[in-house]
Amino acid sequence: MQLTSLQLISMPDIFYQHKILENPIDLHLNSADSEIKFSGNTLNFYEKENIKKLTLKASAKVNNINSVLPSEYKNTSEYLDLILLVKSVKSIFRKCYIFEKKDNIFKTELNLNKEDWRNDVEVSALLILKKDIKENNGYASDKGTQLGWSSSYKIYFDKPEEKLGGASMDLQWESFSGDKLHWLNKNYSKDIYALDIRGGKKMPKIYLNSDMDLHLKSILNEKSNRFSLKTSSRDLMFQTISTSIFTQLLTDSLIEFNKNLIDNEGSDKDVALDSAWEELHEWKKQIIENYAHKILPDSRKKDALENLKENIYENQEKISEILKKILNIAQNSSEHSTHKIFTENARLLLRKDNK
Repeated sequence: MQLTSLQLISMPDIFYQHKILENPIDLHLNSADSEIKFSGNTLNFYEKENIKKLTLKASAKVNNINSVLPSEYKNTSEYLDLILLVKSVKSIFRKCYIFEKKDNIFKTELNLNKEDWRNDVEVSALLILKKDIKENNGYASDKGTQLGWSSSYKIYFDKPEEKLGGASMDLQWESFSGDKLHWLNKNYSKDIYALDIRGGKKMPKIYLNSDMDLHLKSILNEKSNRFSLKTSSRDLMFQTISTSIFTQLLTDSLIEFNKNLIDNEGSDKDVALDSAWEELHEWKKQIIENYAHKILPDSRKKDALENLKENIYENQEKISEILKKILNIAQNSSEHSTHKIFTENARLLLRKDNK
């Protein structure tokens, strides 16, 4: 299990303070080279070893585009831009292409050089407000506000690393006052999130409280990629949630492995290690294996898991030593830099105060 950023379930429009498109943007992406084809919304470009540049033709259809503007703004092309966003956390570039409208279809073309991109690249269409307009209740007025989006395409420039088990955790909105999460009703009904690890062999489940304040829910449900105080606050909140959940999962997994070792005390070393490991649920094996090199940063990645097992077996104090640093391990195991997310949010807040 690779714990990365959390993914939210789609929420109703009530959580947006302005009109957005009722339906997703209909985006179609195709290669100009007939030999390069997408499988659904995915392209494994790393398989084309001899091709260094990928040319893509994008077309999009936007239904009821006028619905996101007040009635007095008739010329949508003057106030709205449909852009194609190309991004990857691991690459040096992040690009935007503005679609041109031809009849009722938006079109654009882009070139991606293999040397410029790493890992997976996400491509999606966004409808944004291109200039400030007069405030009108129920409608966006600030330049850059996102008003609609499409589903995403993924292009793999490098072969993705295999994840053990292929398991992932679901994130669900649930009332902390309802019957489903009855153990939270009495003392924890106002909390923001909860983790349920009672499923035994099943993957843990993450819950967000559907009864939370609507302003907070709006921020947590914000889908915009535009850098702003709102999106920075959202990222900060999710980083905090991710770190605390990861800490609990890894702590629980390591403590159980150590307990299994104690239960096998007196057995031959290899037998004890194998038995303690095999007694773990698959998701616990997975999280320990995926992050062993973060727990033992001085070990080579391929040796980290076996080194970790042996260290815990040979040194009774090792588990306590690891748990003392578990929050630091969690902060350094995130897909996104905890230091960067906190710093960016602080700078935005201070910049706003100085205006």
